[in-house]
Amino acid sequence: MNVRLYDYEVPAADAGAGAGVPSLRPLLETLGTDERRAILTGLFKPERMPGTMERLTTLVEDVDTSFENALITLDNATRSRRFVAIDEAKAILDRWLPPSTVAGVREWDVARLLEPYGDGSFHGKLLKRTRKQLRSVSSREALTVPFLFRRSWSPS
Repeated sequence: MNVRLYDYEVPAADAGAGAGVPSLRPLLETLGTDERRAILTGLFKPERMPGTMERLTTLVEDVDTSFENALITLDNATRSRRFVAIDEAKAILDRWLPPSTVAGVREWDVARLLEPYGDGSFHGKLLKRTRKQLRSVSSREALTVPFLFRRSWSPS
């Protein structure tokens, strides 16, 4: 199964004033719980691609706490930000960001999560848990629902 990945390179809001790039933090703070979940589960670190699809920020069971941490990472008020998004997060970001912030689009096979990253031991239990999760789930749910949240986030 393939997933479409979008490489975002969001310039600093100050530098991007002429390009129409707003500061993300105040815009994202207005999102509801469902959209916050989509952002949390749909953004990844670019330097871990491909491999384990490491999330952009550390996630905890409390959605609001996790989202506050994500806002710090996404805050482009003074400097540029780089991250990878999948469709669910891109749909939200496209409300405010111009198409020029997407530096590249690529297809990525979810099965590549089964490949070791680096020497295979770098991610330890996280990598082992991701592999186990993917063996038991045959849809993109394995990618969009963090293992930690599977039991604690109730469906909307």
